[in-house]
Amino acid sequence: MVAAAMDLFSRKRYDDVYISEIAETAGVAHGLLFYHFKDKRGLYLEVLRRMLDELVDLQRRRDDELTGEQWLRGVTLRQVEYRREHAQTMLVMMRAGGQDAEVDELIERSRKAGVEFLAAVVGLAGELPPRTRITMRAAMGAADEMIADWLTHGCDLEVAELVEAVYTVVVAALATVCKQSLRLAAVAGDQPAGRARSTGRRRNDGTT
Repeated sequence: MVAAAMDLFSRKRYDDVYISEIAETAGVAHGLLFYHFKDKRGLYLEVLRRMLDELVDLQRRRDDELTGEQWLRGVTLRQVEYRREHAQTMLVMMRAGGQDAEVDELIERSRKAGVEFLAAVVGLAGELPPRTRITMRAAMGAADEMIADWLTHGCDLEVAELVEAVYTVVVAALATVCKQSLRLAAVAGDQPAGRARSTGRRRNDGTT
């Protein structure tokens, strides 16, 4: 049932999907949907939760992603491709803030997972300095907005070009708080290792 609903909600707007259509696609009786999910909104929220879990799993490092740069590029590509395949639902998750408290909670989980991923990419653990945390959230928000704009304009850029654009924006944001870090140099590839090592002290403003 959830898989059928996920497919329909990914291709159509929420108001254009009907319980009868979901039941027919899933091959089940209407009553079974109401028994498990109460109504269409309950099923929709379950679809969003399932998609959030899948999005977070896309951030898992693959065996061939040996460097931070490869990991970040790989995740960016996987996110772009997944969101293109589930365009309508992803647009809701990326742009529906403030309209539904339960959807907002899911969006917040997604943002936090994104920050944890970026922190892992640059080798940071534990509580982040406020400036670093804020910047990483902004980077994830920028990435979401870039992909959302692309989806609403009919995917009018080649995937490889979009991935490069998103990657560049995220690394540029990270560089404002990690510009002296050897870890970020491995991601951005724009700073000699020796120089990064000699200047890698933490500053009071949260820059590493």
